[in-house]
Amino acid sequence: MTQDHDEFLAAHGIDTVELATPDVTGALRGKRLPLASFRENGLAGDVGLSSAVLAWDYAMEVLEISDYDWKNGYSDVFLRPDLGTLRTVPWKPRTALVFCDLVDGRGGPVRLSPRTVLRDAQRRCVEAGYDPFFALETEFYVLDRETLRPDSDRNPVYSLHDNVRLEPLLAEICAALEEAGVPVEACGGEYAPGQVEINLTPSDPLSAADDLLFFRYAVKQLAERHGRLATFMGKPFGDLSGSGLHVHQSLWRPGRTENVFYDAEGEGLSETARHYAAGLLRYSGEAHLIAAPTPNAYKRLAEHSFAPVNLTWGIDNRSVAIRGLARHAHGTRWESRVAAADANPYLVQAYQLSAGLAGIAERTEPDPQASTDAYTAPGAEPLPIHLADAAGRLRDSRFAQEVLGKEYVELLCAIARREDEAYRSQVSDWERGRYLSAV
Repeated sequence: MTQDHDEFLAAHGIDTVELATPDVTGALRGKRLPLASFRENGLAGDVGLSSAVLAWDYAMEVLEISDYDWKNGYSDVFLRPDLGTLRTVPWKPRTALVFCDLVDGRGGPVRLSPRTVLRDAQRRCVEAGYDPFFALETEFYVLDRETLRPDSDRNPVYSLHDNVRLEPLLAEICAALEEAGVPVEACGGEYAPGQVEINLTPSDPLSAADDLLFFRYAVKQLAERHGRLATFMGKPFGDLSGSGLHVHQSLWRPGRTENVFYDAEGEGLSETARHYAAGLLRYSGEAHLIAAPTPNAYKRLAEHSFAPVNLTWGIDNRSVAIRGLARHAHGTRWESRVAAADANPYLVQAYQLSAGLAGIAERTEPDPQASTDAYTAPGAEPLPIHLADAAGRLRDSRFAQEVLGKEYVELLCAIARREDEAYRSQVSDWERGRYLSAV
């Protein structure tokens, strides 16, 4: 530990450090250590977790994947702090949190760790001569804890008054994020009662993913303290808007000196930007499982819902999958709109960055842009409409195996099968209401 980190802990009176890492579903896992234990064990990378954290489904029921199985007893992987991510947890007195990489018993990176996957993609981008610059914006619902419904029935989109009941919570969330060094770019009501969107400022992809998980952590815990439930479920209500995770992305020259997506002469998107978009469009369909990992997430994709149903692109068009924003030298970028809010931001960014880089390497051009309503675009490749279809496409994707590794593809498909089986085994109230007396 450097003197700077010693000073940080002392200056904030820290007596507890949370060691945090994402699991395969994108949830935050880890352990809380008293400061003395953090100094003795945490910094040395001696704090272990069962490798089951890398091989379970959304109900935390374990799967058997490669070395992570009953034969090996789900042996430990270890938390190695990334000290550059150390931050306070403002709503917990005298507490700090640090994100950790997962390493094996020999100290090598664990290949199924989402941070490892994103680190590898970011490294390949730098080796190709670019600095990736990403920003994440996500939607979520804040619900009454008893009714599990929004407090209001009014659509609060862009309103400065309709979310008045949520203002104390949202103000506390934004203040906590700022205090923890996670700058908020904007916060506001979204397209349904109880729905909120908060935009985080751009950074490198790994920092963006860490910040998003810390953000989710803050939202859910602070909502509990206000007697509410916050959810990042992709489509919690059939009659209301779904929640997405939009990924804004651009590439820059080393040192972030020049945005290579910006065409200074034409004041629009450059040739490199078009190649990048072509890669996103070419490879997104076969890996949509990464962007929509649960059966529920597919209910978000509906015509004229502001969520895409096909692989199209356009300039400042919210009906497409890949939206181009040609603003100025700093703000020119692509916004991918395919992911649901429940997606793992490490895997989503790793795959999209790799797909865009492949488009640049292949020098491919995208199909003509959708200049009007992309929901009716003729000949556009549709996105998968259910989990099993998406899992089949990912399983057969050579590109996904190159980017993630065959083992990771196997893991994601195994989780998808488990979730699909659990989903299909349920009989809903809607089914009974429609068919019980009719047949």
